[in-house]
Amino acid sequence: MIKKIFALLLIILLLFAAFILNEFFNNNQYISTFKTYVVPNLKISNTLLEDYYSTNSNLHKKASESIILTTLKNLNYDQWIEYIDYIDLILYKSNVLPAHEDELIVVLNLSKDTSVIAIYSSINDEYVFTNKIENILPVQNIKFIPVSELGYNLLITDQLLDERLGAFFLEEFIEIFLYTDDNFKSVFKKTKYKDEIYNAKWINPKASPNEWIKIIENNHITFNQKPKLNIQVSISRQKFKTMKKTFPSKEDFKLIEEIITQENYYWNPKYQMFVINEGMIKNSSTSVAIIDDTNHWTESFLGFPSNNYKIITKNGKIFYLHKQFISIKQ
Repeated sequence: MIKKIFALLLIILLLFAAFILNEFFNNNQYISTFKTYVVPNLKISNTLLEDYYSTNSNLHKKASESIILTTLKNLNYDQWIEYIDYIDLILYKSNVLPAHEDELIVVLNLSKDTSVIAIYSSINDEYVFTNKIENILPVQNIKFIPVSELGYNLLITDQLLDERLGAFFLEEFIEIFLYTDDNFKSVFKKTKYKDEIYNAKWINPKASPNEWIKIIENNHITFNQKPKLNIQVSISRQKFKTMKKTFPSKEDFKLIEEIITQENYYWNPKYQMFVINEGMIKNSSTSVAIIDDTNHWTESFLGFPSNNYKIITKNGKIFYLHKQFISIKQ
């Protein structure tokens, strides 16, 4: 009897160990990267890239399918393989890792609200999967900007949130990513264009159900390298209103309010973030950098004023604090 119990416990232990090892080998970043070194069909060859850029449509199509399939496997996105014909592929090359050479950057727009970016490093005339950026919206374009003290580039994505079917919302925005601590982190995010429609009752229960509000935001974002890497944002926001029993058309709305303002951000190596300014929490020794001013947010424009700063501490903690508690560095 004791032998049977021991054998049963041993089987359970072995099954548990097998499960843990399987999870480790499939989900551990370094193991996953190692697998791409030794499994040929998890790499992207220069020959395959030549076919992708070929003017021969058949070669290009087959190469596109192969790159998408390889990337889905590297990402463990097997559930998307059956939709391969509908996945949008975009390729770039730029130095976004500390390797001082160009990486292959593979963008997969998986659906209208899901995208992923895979980073491949060059090894012996082949590209090996090494990192990824997940949980992003469909990417329209990527640009790159160097940071002198890093020696490699920031990755600037143009993303699109399209919820016009049902939610009456469209937004184009940029989000900037930096490679640090073995991952890519978001260091800046700002709206380029926004068009959204609300029924006033959704935000104010006392409002008339026939009142509709439309917000259009059209911002101009400029990058400069001198005197130090900085971003200038010219904000232009308009509020429109109409009274309508049914969903209104564009021509129904009348302009009732408009604001134009400016925001300036600069790259701060200490916080590894684009910030507005530095300061300190009053009555403490905690130094912080200011990431955003909530006075400029759309919510404030809709009648929900906020007088807070979004701040980051030296250890990377991000939170909101009323402006009266922040002492700005002069």
